Amino acid sequence: IERTAKAGGVEANWGGVEATALSVKALARISPRSELLPKAARWLVKSRRHGHYWLSTKETAFAIYGLVDYLKVSQELSPDYAVEVYLNGAQVLAQQMTPAEATGAKTFVIQRRGGEVGGANELRIVKRGRGMLYLSMTLTHYTNEEQTAAQGVPQLKLTREYMRLRVAEGDEGSLGWKIEPLAGEVHSGDIIVSRLRVEGEKAEYLLIEDPIPAGCEQVEQVSGINLNYAEKDWSDYYSGREFRDNRSVLFLNFFDGSALFQYAMRVQVPGQFRVAPARVELMYQPDVHANSASGALTILDK
Repeated sequence: IERTAKAGGVEANWGGVEATALSVKALARISPRSELLPKAARWLVKSRRHGHYWLSTKETAFAIYGLVDYLKVSQELSPDYAVEVYLNGAQVLAQQMTPAEATGAKTFVIQRRGGEVGGANELRIVKRGRGMLYLSMTLTHYTNEEQTAAQGVPQLKLTREYMRLRVAEGDEGSLGWKIEPLAGEVHSGDIIVSRLRVEGEKAEYLLIEDPIPAGCEQVEQVSGINLNYAEKDWSDYYSGREFRDNRSVLFLNFFDGSALFQYAMRVQVPGQFRVAPARVELMYQPDVHANSASGALTILDK
């Protein structure tokens, strides 16, 4: 195991989170004094996203699976040190770390928002005593732009379009549905359709989230017609669908590279509404994601 490690400086890994986690677990059991163990544990911890989880639920599970054995042999749960954190010269944290803090999984979070974050910032950490200190830092950017453009990656693209749904009588007297462009005014009581088209490379386990206009509510059935993938030509197959208060969620176990999904909404509350972009991601590779453009909908009273 040690011969195949990619080691350099204070870190070591075996090419990915899963392989590194399994290697850490094995070394902790067969060679607990290996010099690579703390280096690999440092690399695993450093590989977290947003400070407290890894790229996916699968990677998170593997990382914890490996680190548990490392903690048993490293004595990291018995620290005895003081830590001070200074941001731009001002002390923002002073804490004594003992086994109680370690076993209690206590974390300390320092947040700065908006104007509190300068164009240039200096962070200084002072540690005195015995034990391991892990630090992480994230920066999240929010936009106030009223319009959000569609964005994607080569592996995944998403578009959203609102249509109008009408119920019409078929040739044999049975009721059927018809979709038309959303032209003209939209009034309370109308039925509209959110049409989502996903294009990209074949993949497994997709998650699609589509925020709904605040004045609308999803409907599963119209005039006795069940509007799901079992209804002919209504929607491509999905593994699961959830209608939540503020969004619709679709799950796909397998994506063949092109899919069209749609669901219906009843227009209820008059007003002017902005609609956040729909988004799609690979559930176990969330860095592969895309979003539609944002939207707007004006609803008039009956």
